[in-house]
Amino acid sequence: LHAIESQQLHKVVLAHALDVTSPTPFQLVACLENTRSLHPDCAVFAIGNGQGQNFIGATPERLMSITNDGLFVDALAGSAPRGGTTMEDDWLGHHLMSSQKELHEHQVVVDFISQQLINVGLTPQRSPVPTLLKLNHIQHLQTLIQSVLPTYIHPFHILEVLHPTPAVAGDPQQIACQLIRQYEPFERTLYAAPLGWIDYQGNCEFVVGIRSAMVGGNHARLFAGAGIVAGSNPNREWAEIQLKLKTLLDVLV
Repeated sequence: LHAIESQQLHKVVLAHALDVTSPTPFQLVACLENTRSLHPDCAVFAIGNGQGQNFIGATPERLMSITNDGLFVDALAGSAPRGGTTMEDDWLGHHLMSSQKELHEHQVVVDFISQQLINVGLTPQRSPVPTLLKLNHIQHLQTLIQSVLPTYIHPFHILEVLHPTPAVAGDPQQIACQLIRQYEPFERTLYAAPLGWIDYQGNCEFVVGIRSAMVGGNHARLFAGAGIVAGSNPNREWAEIQLKLKTLLDVLV
């Protein structure tokens, strides 16, 4: 917060790793079935590293997709818990939509994505105001950004200029990444990495590997992060990380 106040940067996303040990080996297929059941609105993934570990998770964030030369990018930043009743849930959603701190955090991501696309010669279009993406345990501010993608621009070039977005690193990117290396006492490995597929026609879809865990044998390392901006409250950011970690703990068997 001091670095942000002194205008060294606008935002940094700091992650937390939680190590979990089970008396018996974790069951990968059962974990994935639980993940799909508990998070039907997310992209579920599992990637083996060839060393007996699998990186699994359910991410709500699409980094980019291309279909028939149409590019679609999600800006996802700004979070609030879900309510226990419809009235409480609506109140929390309204508070999220009107929070200057959360709107600022979201706008940083929208502006970064838009500018990066403009820099490579695209003309991005976006909705004027964010919408609410409501998931089982959490809700986010979301803005869809889209553009026509000329055939001479390779999808991997778009991937290169977009990753990492301020939603998983910060802004400015280089300074935020330096602070991440300074403050995070662990390697992210595939946490927050772009994960996806591409075909020979250039159609593709990549998601961001958040809400994720590296699972192998009877050990799992869970990852979750929170965006720190001006006005961030440490206790609230910690509560947000705990909420995200709980959703991961719920799927482990």
